[in-house]
Amino acid sequence: MMSRIGQSNIIGVVILIAVVLIISSVFLIYAMGNFNKSAASAALSQVESFLTNVADDVEASMYVPGTVLVYPIPSTGYGAFNLINRYCNYTISGYGNFTSGALVYGIPPGLLSYPVNFIDVIRGGYGNGLPSAVVDSPIVNNSAAPLISIVQFGYGEVLGVSYGTYLVVFPRVMIVENPPNAYIYVPVFNPITNTALGSRTTLIINVTSVESTVISLPSGSSVTVSGECGDLSGLVTVNNLNSINIVIINMTITYR
Repeated sequence: MMSRIGQSNIIGVVILIAVVLIISSVFLIYAMGNFNKSAASAALSQVESFLTNVADDVEASMYVPGTVLVYPIPSTGYGAFNLINRYCNYTISGYGNFTSGALVYGIPPGLLSYPVNFIDVIRGGYGNGLPSAVVDSPIVNNSAAPLISIVQFGYGEVLGVSYGTYLVVFPRVMIVENPPNAYIYVPVFNPITNTALGSRTTLIINVTSVESTVISLPSGSSVTVSGECGDLSGLVTVNNLNSINIVIINMTITYR
């Protein structure tokens, strides 16, 4: 009889220990998940600050051909940088089509995820130059507006890669009116993809050329500039023009 009681006690203790271990494992997994989420969020903030500094430098230097900007890429361990070809498509009605690439930093859905329709405009805003947290136009009609945009999106897919959230850096087209003339500035990122292992430690942006073309128009003409960058779009029409000066700013962007 005593033997049976002893066996029952031992079985009870074993079951209790097993339950405690299971509960501990659940709490450990939960804690690790929260830690990874917090670390990924901190990495996103770090990259956001890095890209803002890059955008500021590019905008200050892009009118000087031959300028080369070199940056060590922050190693976050929670996301990856990528280059995208043809992220933006611009059209100057009747006078040309232009495409530009973009720089992307994305975090896998398993580490950090935002809703599909989430958007946070970090650098950019409305077409009239006013700031906005949720609206970004690829076309701006204000010389004081930033030309290099940075936008955070929620869950989505870019070039077949799924991200829980991602940052995109891309150039915008700017129209500066000086009636009866107008300047149209078109910055273009030309990505040079380096697929070699270990090739994403340094970011290099090179201003290769600045090309200006003056086009005479019939007096009182209208010109429409439209653009799409990913899911973002914009359109601006300028009236009563006699000429336009299209300034193409070519920049290569690559890793080393």
